[in-house]
Amino acid sequence: MKDKDTQNFERESFKDKILRELEASKQVSDEEVDEFDQVSDNLRATDNTLDENNIADITLNESDLIHNKSQSASDIDKLSEDVVVEEQKPRLEKKAEMSRKPRESQENLKRSAKKASKRLAGKIIAVVALILFVVGGATAYFGYRYLKSELQPYSTTDKTIKAIAIPKGASSKEIGDVLQKNKIIKNATAFKYYTKLKSLYGFKSGYYNLSPNMTLTDIAKTLQKGGTEKPVAPVLGKITIPEGFTIDQMSTKVSENAESKSEKTPFSKSDFLKVITDQNFINKMKTTYPDLFASLPDPSSGVKYQLEGYLFPATYEYTKNSTMQSVVEEMIAAMNQNMAPYFEEIKAKNMTVNEILAIAALTEKEANNDADRRNVAQVFYNRINGDMTLGSNISILYAEGKLGEKTSLADDAAVNTKLDSPFNLYLNLGYGPGPVTNPSLSAIKAAVEPTANSYLYFVADVTTGKVYFSETQDEHDANVQKYVNDKLTKNSSSN
Repeated sequence: MKDKDTQNFERESFKDKILRELEASKQVSDEEVDEFDQVSDNLRATDNTLDENNIADITLNESDLIHNKSQSASDIDKLSEDVVVEEQKPRLEKKAEMSRKPRESQENLKRSAKKASKRLAGKIIAVVALILFVVGGATAYFGYRYLKSELQPYSTTDKTIKAIAIPKGASSKEIGDVLQKNKIIKNATAFKYYTKLKSLYGFKSGYYNLSPNMTLTDIAKTLQKGGTEKPVAPVLGKITIPEGFTIDQMSTKVSENAESKSEKTPFSKSDFLKVITDQNFINKMKTTYPDLFASLPDPSSGVKYQLEGYLFPATYEYTKNSTMQSVVEEMIAAMNQNMAPYFEEIKAKNMTVNEILAIAALTEKEANNDADRRNVAQVFYNRINGDMTLGSNISILYAEGKLGEKTSLADDAAVNTKLDSPFNLYLNLGYGPGPVTNPSLSAIKAAVEPTANSYLYFVADVTTGKVYFSETQDEHDANVQKYVNDKLTKNSSSN
């Protein structure tokens, strides 16, 4: 019979053997170790409960023990196998689960990667689109700004006049190149397309006086008019003489630059009047324009200025080479040009240029439209033919030095018809010494070709300017009362 220590040793050895085998197969888990530890502890507890006295009484033969030991070992081996199988089951299932999970995870990762890739692609496309939009918008904006700048004058402050030669047969692009080279425009291509867009074409060759401060439209329209065969002095400014102005009124206008309120011309009132009264100059003009001055009044006739009525009202340019005398001669030349078509007709009427201009000067002030002027001119002729005075207030205002000045309706109606002056056409027969204004072409035509009528009187409504004609004195007096006196009374009472 083996003692207790021997039994413990064999039990422990058996346990250790099982553990070694299980560990060798790497299938022992911590739970199994704990389970076997618990079995061992139970065996120890059982052994400890045995009384040493009872051990002596137990008689087991060695074969029983060996048989029991073998049986126990077999049971333990079976148990170990069962434990191993049971342990391996969840592990295999776990391995299968784990092998399945990576595949699912891999597929999920692929799907996530695809989604992420799509989102990234969408963001990239959005960013690219935004960049293209911004770049396109910026390009359009700056392109517009650039084009707008190229269409502006080369310099808004540079008024320098340059003589530019445009070749014959030059295209818009070629003309643009010439202008760009001479610093008149900024861009030849812009000029080409601008003129095409605005339908500005038909440009002519020649010399042009152009300035960097001119717009493309102004330049194009200037080129349409045609240039000169040779360069001419650049225009520095313009003098505008209104229709119906007297020489005294004109003397103040010659110092005004019509193109700039702040700039003056190089001419003065005294310069103008000096030329107008220069007898040598007048004689020179009589020689230069014999038809126009064939009936020029003599200084002793009572005229204030011999050249009154012979200066055509218009706009005149001046250059650095211009003088006051050259400007006045231009005015005379313009009158000669406008009168030239009527010289023969005037002779055929047995009239003089001075008489025609005298009637035209009065007609200019007595009526304000072509139809009334033609009728008024005929009334004057009817009165002359009837040995009647012309009876014009205009001539008296001129004699008084008030014509052209601002006067009231009452002043106009209350002229001094007893004034001692050759221009008092209430007292003196005929046309008067000469013209009292410098008439327009409209008034000249009315004087040369009046509308036939039998009227002897006319009066203008002091409020509207409309002219009312009559054949008898009574009709005329009634019109004067209605269109002049009554309205003057009404106006004075309202004030």
